[in-house]
Amino acid sequence: MQRILVTGGGGLLAYQLKKIAPRDLEFHFLGHAEFDLANPALMAQRLAELQPQVVINTAAYNLVDRCEIERDLSWAVNAMGPQILAELCSAKNIRLVHYGTDYVFDGAKKSPYNETDVANPVNHYAAGKLAGEQAVLRASSAHLVLRTSWVFDWHPTQVKTFIHTVLKMAREGRPIKAATDQMSVPTFASDLAQWTLELVHKDANGLFHAVNDEGLSRFDWTKSILAEAVHARLISTEPPVGPVLSSFFNATMRRPDYTVMSNQKLSRQLGRPLGSWREGMRKMLAQMN
Repeated sequence: MQRILVTGGGGLLAYQLKKIAPRDLEFHFLGHAEFDLANPALMAQRLAELQPQVVINTAAYNLVDRCEIERDLSWAVNAMGPQILAELCSAKNIRLVHYGTDYVFDGAKKSPYNETDVANPVNHYAAGKLAGEQAVLRASSAHLVLRTSWVFDWHPTQVKTFIHTVLKMAREGRPIKAATDQMSVPTFASDLAQWTLELVHKDANGLFHAVNDEGLSRFDWTKSILAEAVHARLISTEPPVGPVLSSFFNATMRRPDYTVMSNQKLSRQLGRPLGSWREGMRKMLAQMN
């Protein structure tokens, strides 16, 4: 029986992997205390104990603004941790699945990014994530990196996704403003989990953009969330959304304004369309009822 170790065991993506884990595979979900990317000795110990054939690394330091402040910690988790893990896995002939981010792009292209496009990070979080994914791909040709964006889904305890934030503001009657100049692709974590297991089954390797269909702005996504929430009877009426530029929020770091990624390579690999995030959003909102 193939043994799979999943890091970041308490997180959103790990939760979805756990829900669909096939019975013919042996899964081990380890949280931060049990598998810390900033602790090489602990990682080596866990790999020696469990002897997995595959590691799926869902752990990361993804408090994007905090990465500008806690630079050493974020680099240790997002860059050095994946590098050391990838090298440990390579030495033991273990396949590693690692997740990257759309933020590795600077947004200058203004059309969907492909895997062959040159990355150019504009903030510390993105620089760390890029260094991590490059190290993973360098360590072994068997390793797999999936870049994703704007991940969302239902989780029993994690209620800080963008969808949760928008609904909370609507219910509290607070004014809602959203950026018209930030574009990417929302990605349903349940879909991402399913793609991951299919790719593991296919022994896929290299770099893929793992996102749903249809990029849009934060403003348009917010409007879609509210409209669907009315339909799901989570709120009674759809409140207005004020269109603003991202500069309105006085963020402590620079964000790329366009990071829509093309999923055509992954779609070809899996032999089917990857589907819209809209269906995933409907499923999530139905669970929130």
